[in-house]
Amino acid sequence: MITIVGTAHISEESVEEVKRRIHELKPAVVAVELDERRLRGLRTKEHPPIVELLKRENPGVLLFSILMMSLQAKLGREVGVQPGSEMLAAIEAAGEVGARVELIDRDLRVTLRRAFSKLSLREKLGLVKELLELGGVTREEIEKEMKELRNEEHLSDVLSALAELSPALYEVLVRERDAYMAAKLLELERRHGSVLAVVGAGHRKGIQEFLENPDRIPPLEELTRMPSSRFSVLRLLKFAIPAAVVALFALAIYRGVPVGESVALWLANHMVPTFIAVLIARGTLLSAAAGALASPLTSLNPMLAAGWFAGYVEASRRRVTVRDVAEMFSAGGMGELMRNRAFRVVLVTALGNLGSALGTFISLPTVLMPLYARLVGA
Repeated sequence: MITIVGTAHISEESVEEVKRRIHELKPAVVAVELDERRLRGLRTKEHPPIVELLKRENPGVLLFSILMMSLQAKLGREVGVQPGSEMLAAIEAAGEVGARVELIDRDLRVTLRRAFSKLSLREKLGLVKELLELGGVTREEIEKEMKELRNEEHLSDVLSALAELSPALYEVLVRERDAYMAAKLLELERRHGSVLAVVGAGHRKGIQEFLENPDRIPPLEELTRMPSSRFSVLRLLKFAIPAAVVALFALAIYRGVPVGESVALWLANHMVPTFIAVLIARGTLLSAAAGALASPLTSLNPMLAAGWFAGYVEASRRRVTVRDVAEMFSAGGMGELMRNRAFRVVLVTALGNLGSALGTFISLPTVLMPLYARLVGA
């Protein structure tokens, strides 16, 4: 038998309800909507150094996850409950009744990377706008929303709004995880019998639908596949454009076509946007210079990025500590984030990369096409 308890992640009422249901039912297994990384973060608050974090994560994905966590932290502070409290309460209550604890959510890194890879630029910008606007809600508005989330019809409206705002995000954050958690619950039921699952209220209905129709659950291999393992046009262009640029300049030199002006313009097109982008991220002048100097070369190497150089310089100049990283993930709003040294490094890295990419885009009509035309004429 599988019992699903839907919770609001920052609700004190949810914490109490979880404890009560576990003590009433005394299930063999308490399954919680967590993965190992998130559970470790809730328990220890430990985070890797910022340089290691930037090496492991795409800066855009990292920014996306920071904004999501910052929003949850902000809302949790308003109502006096930290995100994840009901999950920790479920684990504690499971120990009190002698139940086994199982983590049933998909690895957060897989979810974020799959979501980020499927979002269009318009969806990404729209989502950031929505997250920033939500950061200004009041305690009264949050408490009202928490109460309304218990209403099935209201919850359905909220999920429909998410699906309308970003169908790709809804598919990855909600439907895919519903299917993944349902598969895990069915497996636990077969092995242990009675299972009580503690999940966000937005997942309860979807999980139940998959439990009633297990044939609709996609293979777990499909749900956990990293987007980087698949071929894509963007991935091809990442390698093809630098190769084409190098080949174009090499051919021009071989044929005796003057390239001095084209090289100077290529340098300016990359250095100026990257320098400005790092300054917009409130990076130091030294970080902006490092990113700008690296940009013309890193744009020709798909394995490097200008933002990395700017970010590493920024991290060393600001002397970012592991504590800064931990505070970044629990910051309650953009003001607090912008005062955080670790977040500044992430922002510098992300915008530095964006500035360099803009330089390549600008160079297409101003450098590459004119040089090609001269080659054809020669």
